[in-house]
Amino acid sequence: MARRSKSRELPPRFVIRPRISQRKFGKFERKVSIIMKTILAALSVMLLAGVSAFAQQNPGTIATLEFQTPKSGMAKQYEDGRKQKAEWHKQQKDSQPLLVWETITGDHTGTYIVGRLGQHWADLDKPSVPEQSDIDEYNKVVGAYVQSLVTRYYEFLPKISKPPDSHQPPKYSEIITYSLRPGKAEDFRATITRVTEGIEKTKWPVHFEWYTLATGGSNDTYVLVIPHANWADLEDKPDMKPFPEMLKDAFGPAEAESLIKRLDAATEHETNEMIQFRPDLSYLLNK
Repeated sequence: MARRSKSRELPPRFVIRPRISQRKFGKFERKVSIIMKTILAALSVMLLAGVSAFAQQNPGTIATLEFQTPKSGMAKQYEDGRKQKAEWHKQQKDSQPLLVWETITGDHTGTYIVGRLGQHWADLDKPSVPEQSDIDEYNKVVGAYVQSLVTRYYEFLPKISKPPDSHQPPKYSEIITYSLRPGKAEDFRATITRVTEGIEKTKWPVHFEWYTLATGGSNDTYVLVIPHANWADLEDKPDMKPFPEMLKDAFGPAEAESLIKRLDAATEHETNEMIQFRPDLSYLLNK
């Protein structure tokens, strides 16, 4: 318990003895009350602003995503509905963006990915717009054009990721999904952690994000997301060493070979897709 310090009393000659009438004191008291209320209101605003800033500086790690496939021949109607849905979020003054990507290569070409990033699990208990109103609006303007919908929640792994500096989604993202062999999740996680250390050690000029599937699909699924500004960005870069060479520079030939073998041994199935960010279908706070 903190020890209270004793206040020193002023000598009598420094004590000011007020001579205020009861009437004047009443006016003075009311003024003080008004000033105190104003100060408390200002402090409340500052506190709320501080909490908001803290939330922005400390985003969550959960990505809540819906994979929506339009009915055959109804992609245009679906996109028109998504634009209406984005406008509805704007009218509701939704405090969180709702992002939309389109899958443009792979087995799921034509499927749209809709969701929010940087969520905390607790955010799902208090959505930024009323949940039933959100569902009703979706059914009204989008649902009739959707053939299938799958919901998946992923957890971002910031300690083994190197995301881009920009907070805006890149135009394209390369999505590499690793389905792991039973019992290999721990070794896979340890291996990609070591690889990330090699990337940091050699200052290999790449950006990437790792996610793990939290719920909504097969256990032990990891997703590697690599941003691309354009298609040309997929070209081999002459000033950038290949992945195996980077590992050799970081750890030597023996460990580099071991890391690659461990990745292969832990992976049962791997897929590669490209998705394109669709700002025209998204609800963005600055739109």
